[in-house]
Parts: sequence; structure tokens; C-alpha cells
Amino acid sequence: MGLDMFLYGVEYHSEYDEEDEAFGKKSYYTLTEEIYWRKANQIHNWFVENVQNGIDNCAMYYVSEIDLIELKEICEKVLEDKSLASLLLPTQSGFFFGSTDYDEFYFEDLKYTVEAIDRVLNERRYDWYKYMSSW
Repeated sequence: MGLDMFLYGVEYHSEYDEEDEAFGKKSYYTLTEEIYWRKANQIHNWFVENVQNGIDNCAMYYVSEIDLIELKEICEKVLEDKSLASLLLPTQSGFFFGSTDYDEFYFEDLKYTVEAIDRVLNERRYDWYKYMSSW
């Protein structure tokens, strides 16, 4: 039990079915888990405030590449100057959300986030992304 967070890559698939012209194209989406965080409440708080319009409801939300770049850049700024942590990426308390300390685990979450976003953006395999959390 606790805060689990996911970034999914979304792929759109479309096929034209010549046998069934009445329906034309058949389309569907696939989701692939690309990044998983556990109790990184500062990252979750960033998504809630910047992607979810302040609504923390465990729903799935659209995330653009620009959003990912912005989050990565903020993580890098905080890693360069740790005194900015509470200002740029504040922690968030919640039911089993983990520690709200600005300690080694906080900064390890930021390093992981930078590396994971770099990997996702370098691969550019998806049409868009979705974020979801649960607890």
C-alpha cells in the first residue's frame, strides 16, 4: 500500500478494413508502462499541480513531451542547487505517500526521474503520454 505512480506511453493504431467498408478504419490505443515511481511524492505533486489542474484523483491524465522536458529541467535545477528543493519541487504529504524530508531519498528520486525521462524522450516511440497514480 502506498503511492504508486506511472507514466505510460500511448500508441495510436489504425487499420483500414477492406472487408468491412461500412465501418472504415478500426483504431485502438495501447499503453506501455515507461516510468514507475514509488512514493516519490514530490514528483506526484508536480504532476498534480502542472498536469492535473490541482485535482488529485488517481485518474489518467495527458502528458506532453513539453511537460516531461519541464519536469526534467526542474529536477536538474534542484539537483544543482539543493536549496531550491522546497521551492521548485515541494514534497506532498498523504496517506502512505512516503517521507516529506529533503534527504538522500528525495534527491535519488530526482536523479531517477531525469534518467528515466531522458530515456523515454530519446526513444520517442509514442504518440503521447499519460500519467496515473494510485494509493
